[in-house]
Amino acid sequence: MPPVMSDNLKSSVVSGMKWLLISKFIIQLLRWGSTFWVIRLLNSEDYGIMAIVGIMTAILMSGNFLSIGNVIIRFKIISKPVLDTLLTLTILIGIFFSFLQFMAAPWLAKFYETKQAELVLQLMAFTYILEAFSVRPMALLAKQMKFKILAKIDLIMGIITPISVLIAAYIGMGYWAIAIGLVVNSVVKSVASNLLMPTCFTFGKHFKRTSRLLYFGLQNSISSIIAEINSQLDFIIGGYYFTTSQLGVYSVGLQISFIPLRKLSPELRRIAFPAFSKISNDKKRVLSYYLKSIRLISLFVFPLFFGLGMVAEPLIEVVLTNKWFESAIIIQIICFALPFRLLTETSVGMLNALGLSNIVLKNNIITIAVFVLAVFPLIDTGITGLAWAWVISIIAAYTKILYEITKILPTNVFSIIRALTPSLLASIFMILVIMITNMSLEVDNTTLLFIDILAGGLGYFLVVFFGNKLLLLELRNMFKK
Repeated sequence: MPPVMSDNLKSSVVSGMKWLLISKFIIQLLRWGSTFWVIRLLNSEDYGIMAIVGIMTAILMSGNFLSIGNVIIRFKIISKPVLDTLLTLTILIGIFFSFLQFMAAPWLAKFYETKQAELVLQLMAFTYILEAFSVRPMALLAKQMKFKILAKIDLIMGIITPISVLIAAYIGMGYWAIAIGLVVNSVVKSVASNLLMPTCFTFGKHFKRTSRLLYFGLQNSISSIIAEINSQLDFIIGGYYFTTSQLGVYSVGLQISFIPLRKLSPELRRIAFPAFSKISNDKKRVLSYYLKSIRLISLFVFPLFFGLGMVAEPLIEVVLTNKWFESAIIIQIICFALPFRLLTETSVGMLNALGLSNIVLKNNIITIAVFVLAVFPLIDTGITGLAWAWVISIIAAYTKILYEITKILPTNVFSIIRALTPSLLASIFMILVIMITNMSLEVDNTTLLFIDILAGGLGYFLVVFFGNKLLLLELRNMFKK
């Protein structure tokens, strides 16, 4: 009989998942609506410029201030002097990152022959200082498993940020609209987190006592930076070989594909890390919780991403207009690999909680190597070559992480695959339903999109309902508690 999680931990995790899903549903409606509308207002050149800007900002932000937030979460008892010292370090890192980006902006803009990127990078340099003030309150909320408050903060950001982007785009600010939205997001996050989780801003200088904790954080941070370099490799390489307009087409396709992943992945990690940290000494309980997590996650991610890939063409035509039609092929290619990307990140969260960030680091290095080896032979095929290189590296990363998990937990690859099989098979049936529907009907794109979503969703639900009622029962029980 599988081990059972303690009632308090289970209640916290279930409550966190419940508030996460509710808040994310509301946020998604707002963000998806605003994102699609902004894409209609802007052009491929605007998104190409912001793709260049995003290379440096994403890599620096992925350092996560030496993962000081994770340090606060993972170590059960941290004295106030050490907490104050961690705050000091966080702000110093924020100032350093701001200075580094401000000074590097002219060089980066010149290298990619994108002059417009310089001022945007310099404006966004100040977001690191803003973000630094949200690290401690956000970490303390996660440590205390106050997911309801975290969901409220996300909801506030999810309302204010897209509205600011939409207004700026509507009045004709072009690529600046996206930059303004990112700055507003940092301001709102910092203010909301400190209002809802007040902390005393006392600076400490106990650096020797803090250095032991930072070793764990440094490993996490290096691993995250390498992972983000991997995520940005398509833009790092593509920005050199393609025009900003081509890069913008690719960027929008990637953005649409990644919308569900980029909204869900950080929140799942936020819940998983403290939960796994609390049971890290009991490998059987870790395995039980891990298998349950990927079963429930796969129930949503396979149909979501596979379905998005199948309806990409009518979706682009109806929602974004045909000026973005070239982005549809990017969505079609990459969406069929993204469920495995999210499952990899879920596994990475579990490994980090067990203190095995060295394994995560090795996996990220291998993923980068695979992407680089794949992308250069494919670069002559155009921007689709970047997408295919993504697919190859994602599958390689997931295969490697599965192998590592079987060495750490009392399980094997087949047990993990078995947890994913019901949702995967139901999603394949959904694909067949959509394909048959498309071949049978000759209707306009709006009608086709509606019918595809309805027929595909119904087909998926029926297979899961009649083929694996236990999975739906598990999901229902989660919401009832």
